[in-house]
Amino acid sequence: MREIKIFLIVVIFAGIVYWGVEPYAHSVMKPHVAPANFNFSAEDLNYAKSILAQKEAALNDAKKANDTKRIESAQKELDKAKEDLNQVKTLWDKVAKIDLSKGNVAKGKEFFTENCASCHGLKEDNITSPVADSSAFGVIPPDLSSAGVIFDDKFLAALVMNPSVALKVYHKFGDNFPMPPYQDTPEVMDANIANVIAYLKEMGNKFETNENIAIKKEVETKYQKMANSPEKTALINKDITFAKDKATFVEACGRCHDVKYDNFFTPSKHSDLKTYLGSIPPDLSMMIRSRGEQYLHDFINDTQKLLPGTAMPRVGLTESAQAKVISYIEKVGDSKKEEREKTGIYIMIFFVILSVFAIGWKRSVWSKLH
Repeated sequence: MREIKIFLIVVIFAGIVYWGVEPYAHSVMKPHVAPANFNFSAEDLNYAKSILAQKEAALNDAKKANDTKRIESAQKELDKAKEDLNQVKTLWDKVAKIDLSKGNVAKGKEFFTENCASCHGLKEDNITSPVADSSAFGVIPPDLSSAGVIFDDKFLAALVMNPSVALKVYHKFGDNFPMPPYQDTPEVMDANIANVIAYLKEMGNKFETNENIAIKKEVETKYQKMANSPEKTALINKDITFAKDKATFVEACGRCHDVKYDNFFTPSKHSDLKTYLGSIPPDLSMMIRSRGEQYLHDFINDTQKLLPGTAMPRVGLTESAQAKVISYIEKVGDSKKEEREKTGIYIMIFFVILSVFAIGWKRSVWSKLH
């Protein structure tokens, strides 16, 4: 009976810590945010409105305290929040008016060659970027071969219209972002953006097809000497999935971030990245262990939501592309997760059996003393 009482005390204490103290500490260290939203228009508007509400509350608090300096500071922040909301609303209202289904691929290629190829390459269509390193802009401009399949269509439209607002880095760069906004009459601008996105999507599909063929061939060559078996098929499928995930990561994140555990290093120089962003982007080898999957999903989707003021741009990935990026980070940083979880179950079973024998042995010993 005594053992049961001790056990119940331990269970109650553990429950209080696990369901009470730990969630409270977690909420303080990492405040709750809305989950990842791949409707980027709604996400940006909701975030801008939430910031506006915070600044209005701060101004009201300052007025209640009758603190002149706080009132003046809060008013400036409120005015800035209103300006940001208006900027975001204006951008996404313009994007909403574009009919992306009417894009012309041939005209899109022409627009890309005349307006984008001075910085960006598109190797899938044999267009090489004239920018060879990161010294000019602080980071190597991305090759856009995969852009049409890994980035959201409407995000791409917003990116062409106003890069610093679409990427959510206007607070750092203002109107001095390296990529200038595209400007023209509304009719011409809408048509050209629809055209270039149609072109990027066609090149993206072509890039993805060729990339998948190349990955499959490379992996099958790796295992060609192994006898056919279910184990071989499983290994091939596992390696193909990993290679596809890595390819998406390289396209989306590889211009800034290293993953040294997988021997991947960004082609951009760290010194240039530090000048461009203010600090060297972290190596992501163990990010899944230090932050967790949910944090990464929310952060990649909207960097400002979890780290206000960060210079890291919002990436604008589709939901499937973002899942591949996080899958790659998890496979590199937590490669033993599946094995660890299976082992954990066996360990718990072992301790249950051990407890039964321990209690039985204890009773056997003490029964002889009474």
